[in-house]
Order: sequence, then structure tokens, then C-alpha cells
Amino acid sequence: MTNLRVGIIGLGRVGRGIIRANFDQAEGEKFNICALSDVMPEDQVTYLLANDSTYGRPRFSLDCEDGFITIGKKKIRYVRGDRRRNILDHESFTELKKLDLDVIIDATGTAKISDMRGLIEQQITKKVICTANIAGIDISIVYGVNQHLYDPLQHHVIAASTCTGNAMVPVAYILNKHIGIDYARIITIHPALSDQRVLDGFHYSVAQLGRTCAASIIPIGTNVAKSTALVLPELEGKLDSISYRVPTAIVSAMDVTATVSRDTSLEECAALFEQYSQHELKNIVYCEQGAWGHEKVSIDYLGTEYSAIILMKHLLVSNKRQLGISIMHDNERAYCCRVLDVVAAVQHAWG
Repeated sequence: MTNLRVGIIGLGRVGRGIIRANFDQAEGEKFNICALSDVMPEDQVTYLLANDSTYGRPRFSLDCEDGFITIGKKKIRYVRGDRRRNILDHESFTELKKLDLDVIIDATGTAKISDMRGLIEQQITKKVICTANIAGIDISIVYGVNQHLYDPLQHHVIAASTCTGNAMVPVAYILNKHIGIDYARIITIHPALSDQRVLDGFHYSVAQLGRTCAASIIPIGTNVAKSTALVLPELEGKLDSISYRVPTAIVSAMDVTATVSRDTSLEECAALFEQYSQHELKNIVYCEQGAWGHEKVSIDYLGTEYSAIILMKHLLVSNKRQLGISIMHDNERAYCCRVLDVVAAVQHAWG
């Protein structure tokens, strides 16, 4: 199998999380990461990789010098450039072109489809995997559900969906396949993100995100319903969603209330989730039963790699058609692992 040459543009929480997940393997790196790029100086990237306030220090060593970051024993080219402002013919992209990359993971969160197609058209890379569902992508992949639809001849700009999309889609897939969903209301309770303010101040797009993030629960729109329908188009128009940003560091929760298409029971739904968690969606969906008769709390799922952890104690069926589901997931670690799974799907199809 071809060992693809992979680059990462954007080394915020997601970009660094992908690096960590890639090099945390006991047997060494999972994929051949050959290039890193961000607006930050290389010493700050190295510092943030080595000292993580959420996950602690990584198991691998880090160093940097003269345009390279050394992770463990591997020396990786670092190209500094501002993806938010640079046009594609900027010198930073000329440097990336020299590295003969097969796949670039764009984790900037700011790139447009024209930027990503430009990376391919200018032969900087052959494929782009985006860590968001932006307009114009060729396919959105939620690993475990639809990676088999990836066609290397047609799909060049690929989205790895979103963290909440990866949590909701497998659950919706199970329900819709076996019972059917007429309507669902999705509420996500999401930890504060880096675009929020530590103290009240200006926010460039959403005023309430300019409020002190540690002092309030902040309601805001979320694309989890759209992300789900993008992978499961039969659910288009059947889903609504809202998010509440809360003053926690990590692990997102999701509360789903669904009207299903036929009569069901708690026993049937529980059995379905258990079956998929042990077979088809093993390591993607997990059924949480608690510990010694007690429920766990969100921080207990720090570092877990499941896309969706279903809290079985709170699985409810009312009047045979109303279903309540509570889900938790490490919105960084689990998502970064799924991005690498999408890389695996691309590499597998490459031959």
C-alpha cells in the first residue's frame, strides 16, 4: 500500500490534535506526515505541542530548529505562512509544492473551496481533506458510515465532517436504517472554543461570542443538523439543532429528542445500539453503562476516541414513538482520530 505523503495546514487545536493522534501510536507514527504549516513561529508551535493544558505532555519528544520540527525521531519541514491572508502564489505555498505532497489536511477553519481546489490545481497536493463542511466539497465522510463511497477519481476535496457531525451521524444512521426518523431536535452542549473572548469584547461575527466565556452559557447556532443531512440526505428537512457553549475545557454533550417513524421500545433501541457498538460501528459508537452503579461525568471521557458515547441510563422511549438520547464525546481527540481514519480511507483507495 502506498505510504502517502501528508501535510497539515493550520495548527490550532485540531491541527495539533491530529499530530498528537498520529504520533501517539505505540508502534510509531500512523501516517507519513511530511509538512506542517501555520502563521505561528516554529518555536511556538513546538511549545504548544509539548505543553497542552487539556491533555498534558505527549508521549513523544519535541524540538525545532531552522525550519524543521522534530517529533520523536522524525524531522518534519515547517513552512510558516498565513493561510487566512495569503493568495496561493505566496512563497509559503511555493515551499509546500517542493515537498511533493499527496494529501493536505486543511485544519485552518478559514479556507474557502477556491483555496482548496487551488492547492490541487497548482499541484501543491493531489487531495485535500478539510476539517469542516464548507460549500462546494466533493464528499463529506463520517468514518464508520460512508467512507466506502469515497471515489478517488471523483472526490478530490474531501470533508471529514465536524466533531458534532461525527457524533450524530452514526447514531442517526442506526436509527434511520432500522426504525426511521420523522423529526429530531439536536441540542449540543459544547465547551468554549478559541474564537470566544476571555473578557467582554468585540467579536468579528457573533456578538454573544464576545462575552466572557467563563461566566455564561452562550446559545449559538450549529451546523450539526446540516452535517448529518449531508451524509444522510434522506434526513434533509427532518432535523433542527442549537448549541450552547459552556465554560468547560473539553468533552461535548448532545441531547437528542426524536420522533421515529414506527412504534419501537426501549429494549429494541438499546439492543440496536449495543449490536452496532460491538460489530459494524465498533470503536465508533460506545454504550456507556457507568461505573459501579454510578454515572460518569464529562471529564471522565477526556481522551476517549469514540465518535459517540451513548449514555444508556438516559436512553428513553415514550409513547412508542418519542425517543430521547444522551451522547457525549471528546470533541477534540475523537474528531482528530476520525480525520486520520479518513486519511486511511484515502490511502486504502490509492492502492
